[in-house]
Amino acid sequence: MRCFRLIPIAMTMAMLWGMLFFPQKNALAYEIASRYATIIYHDQAALKKFNRTLYLGRLSSQIQNQGIDTIEDEVAAKINFIVEKTMAVLDMFPPELRFSLVIHPGTRQVQQDFKNLYQVDVNYIAFYAPAENRVFFSADNARLRVVAHEIGHVIVENYFIISPPQHIHEVLAQYAETHITD
Repeated sequence: MRCFRLIPIAMTMAMLWGMLFFPQKNALAYEIASRYATIIYHDQAALKKFNRTLYLGRLSSQIQNQGIDTIEDEVAAKINFIVEKTMAVLDMFPPELRFSLVIHPGTRQVQQDFKNLYQVDVNYIAFYAPAENRVFFSADNARLRVVAHEIGHVIVENYFIISPPQHIHEVLAQYAETHITD
């Protein structure tokens, strides 16, 4: 019986040893599943900041009465609303749309993710990585127009069988950003 207990302890020790000497970069701790997105965030403070910064203004009435009990529910409702509104603005409705959205505490982590993916230094506050079908945001820059812009990229990428040229992608994302409050 002791042998069976030693194996889990040995495995646990090996995992701890590996985490101490080979830490994972950008280890993400929490996930929220919304209708369209898996929302990944580092900690509650980043989620609260993202939620506070993502102010919908007069559009906030559109997410009321949706059974919002927690900050996680509110963020998921906001993202669902923005996705649906952006699809309507672009008149593009990709079937079975699913993507992931990463909320970083600050822009430094967003820029580091871009560098890790593309080996280029940038000063972006948010970006969409089509190969991963993932959007990266900094919690302190999650304004409605920024979020609509990046989700516009998601919708365009998932709508067309062959992705349009980058400049067309950008024009459509800018259109979504400009008309999100219409």
